[in-house]
Order: sequence, then structure tokens, then C-alpha cells
Amino acid sequence: MQIKINYIIYAVIISTITAYFSLGHLHPDEYYQILEFAAYKLQLRSTNNLTWEFYEQIRPSIQAWFVVYLYKALAFIKCTNPFTITFITRLLSGLLSLYAICLFINTFKSYLHTENKQKWFILLSLFSWLAIFNGIRFSSENISGKIFLIAFCLAINPNFRKNMFSYLLIGILLGFSFIVRFQVGFMIFGFLLWLLIIQKTPIKYLTITVIGLLISAIIGLYLDYLFYGNFVITPWRYFAANLIQGKAAEFSSDPWFFYLTIAAFIPYGPLFIIASLYFIYVRPKNPISWIMVPFIFVHLIISHKEPRFMTPLMSFMPFVILDSLQALKEKYNFVISNKLAKLNTVAWRVNLFAVIIVMFFPSAMQIRINKLMYDYKKPTVFYHITQNGNMLTFYTQPNLRTSKIASPSEAVCAPNENCVLALTCQETLKYGEPNGKLIFSDCPSWLFKLNFNDWISRTPLYRIYELQSVESK
Repeated sequence: MQIKINYIIYAVIISTITAYFSLGHLHPDEYYQILEFAAYKLQLRSTNNLTWEFYEQIRPSIQAWFVVYLYKALAFIKCTNPFTITFITRLLSGLLSLYAICLFINTFKSYLHTENKQKWFILLSLFSWLAIFNGIRFSSENISGKIFLIAFCLAINPNFRKNMFSYLLIGILLGFSFIVRFQVGFMIFGFLLWLLIIQKTPIKYLTITVIGLLISAIIGLYLDYLFYGNFVITPWRYFAANLIQGKAAEFSSDPWFFYLTIAAFIPYGPLFIIASLYFIYVRPKNPISWIMVPFIFVHLIISHKEPRFMTPLMSFMPFVILDSLQALKEKYNFVISNKLAKLNTVAWRVNLFAVIIVMFFPSAMQIRINKLMYDYKKPTVFYHITQNGNMLTFYTQPNLRTSKIASPSEAVCAPNENCVLALTCQETLKYGEPNGKLIFSDCPSWLFKLNFNDWISRTPLYRIYELQSVESK
């Protein structure tokens, strides 16, 4: 069964809409380890408030460099709007993801022996809400995972593996997936073992693949040298800081079964876990098993765990689920009952509803404050009491000055300067509404009446008041 052209068109449209509306970042690392690094290199900010990873020199710089040169390219046409730049990164991430997924579908659909399973393989791969939401992320987990997926499919496809150059390109792609996110190295390790032991790839071709991988690694080292200003082996420093020194464990330390929380990614999350375990058991010679086992094992024994760490494996899940069902049919003559079929229909409808949500909602709600403040073109002071009022440096105008105060009474507006005050909803309850125009609110007044167990005090919801505006003067 071929991928219908209509499916591809729909997938591109959905991905583009999601990229446009999905403002902000899913996890702080997506912002602080990429956009803040780029802002530093663009001289939009100093090193004073960069995260500890910058000073430890443990993060790869390749994605930050991409943003830097995208920013400079758009500067030629006088477009340095950070929201346009990040939209483009999400759009390109989405297109990369769709290409990788379509390549994966075309490479593995023949492994599924019925047209119905092939159809669901296509639908789940292209239109699951998790694939769409993760696919447009310019995060290291997504980008590295998709580059690996492309290399993986090219290496599996016998029509591509025809000469030395093919293996060199596969190695280069594997290397780039590594220098984007070092943990993908465990997937690469498992895949190279599969090529050697199961596929029995000739040593000369494996050598060329490894040479390609090393070429990418050298490029990564050079980019990091340019970024940090000195020669540094970031993969080693990352390993030493997080595993030997235990820096990652300072953020959280979780038991091995923490990753069972992936089951919460309804409606198909529970199947990710069950099908993966069964697939590894029943398909021990499949290359997907060989990349899953080392990657999952290492993440289980590392104390700091987050569901996002499993993102590079998510694109494999639709095939893993459907091939596991196929294996059950082969071994035990398992047939999906009418009740299970109806349950899947409900699950698919829940998934489509989730797709609509992720298409139109920002991934980080607080980014709306930054978008609001970017529209102030004249000098502006942004007063705040808690944190930094959710202002993120990469998204701020050069004329924006943030000022932390102890109470609203300290917000003094200078002549010829816009004056804005950010209060959390809890601070609004504590101090009352200031004399100013409410221009943004996460918490309407009626929400204060629903402050059960004082949940508002523990939630970063904001109200923004314009105390003085000189924009129209």
C-alpha cells in the first residue's frame, strides 16, 4: 500500500499549522541550550545569565549555529523577528520529520503482510498527535532522532546500499545524529552491531560507515571550538559532568520504572510499552530491537529520567505495535475482536481530538507574554516581582529593560518610556490591581473564586498591566 498523496498534503498542512501556533518550547532545554546559546553568539546577550552547561562546555553547538546563521540570513531582508525565526526552525523540523517518517514507512511497510496493517502504519505514523507535536520541535531529541531514522532507513534499503559513497553518507548522517544529541550514540552502537552480526555487512563497508561517522564528529568538534573559543570534547565533558560527577542526578533521581509513565501518553501510550517489550522478545534479529535494547537499558540505569529522553524511539512505535500484533497472529492465531476494534476506533477519535489541540495551542503558554512585549517598539521597562516575569532573552527587544521589584509601589514610570508591570495571579490577590490597563491575563477575575487549596499560588499564571504607554506619542 502506497502513501496516498492526500495523506502527505494533509500532513504538511497540519505540520505547518502546528509549527505556526506552537509557540515556545516543550522543555526548557529546547530554549536555554539552543536559543539562548544562539543569542549569546549573536551578541544579543552576555554570558552572565547563561545556564551552567555553557560554563561546563558540555552542550553541542550545532543547533545554536543553525539559529545564528538563520538569523543572519534573515537580517539581510531586515527580518530579525525572533518569532519568525523560531517558526522557521519549527517548520523545517516538521518537514524533516515528515520526510524521515515517509522514508520509514516506505522502507518497512512490506514487513506488514496485510493492507489493513499497512494502512494503520501510515495513519499512526503521520497523524498521531505525539508524532505531530514532537515532529515540529527544534529539540535535540527530535532532530537527532529523525536524522538517525533517515540513516537507519537508507542502511536497511538494499537499493541504496550500492557503493562506498552510500555507506559514507550513512555514516555521516549517523554522526550528525550523534553530535546533535549524544545519547543517540547508544542507538548507533546497537545498529552497527546489527549491521556486523546479523546483516553481516562486509568490514570494508562498515569501516567506511565509521569513517563517515568520524567526519561528522570532527565537524562537531570544530563547531564547538568556534563556539566556546577553545578546543573541547563536548561528548566527554557531557559524560563526565552528568554521569561521573552526577550533575544530572541533582535535578532528579528516579527508579527504573519511571518510564512506565509513558503509558500516560493516551490513547496509545500503554501500547508503546507493552508492544516494545513483546517486539524485542519476538523479533530478536530485527534491527529495531537492536537499537531499542541498548538505548532503553542505558536510560533505565541513569538516575535522571524524563519521558522526552525516549523521543528518538517514538517514530518506531507505530511499526512496533502493528508488527507485534502480526507476530501474535503468527504464533497464537490472535485475531482482534469486534470489541477491540471498537476500542481502537474510540482511541483514534481521541487522538484526532488531541491533534486539533496541539495544532492550535502554544507549547509554552508564557511565551505569549514575550510576544506581547515584542510589539513595544519604544524603550520599555518591564517590572516584575516573581522570577523574571517569564521574559526570555532571545524574544526580547533591545529596548526592553527588566527590573525586579519588591512590591508594585516601586514601579516608577520614567518620562518617554513605556512602563509595564507583571503580577502573578497570587500577587494580584495580595496587592490588589494597580492603576493601569490590563493588557494580558492568564487568570480572569472569576478564576480567583476557584482558588481551592491555594493552587493559584503554585501556578505561574500572570496578569500584565500597562502603567504608561508612549507608543502613540
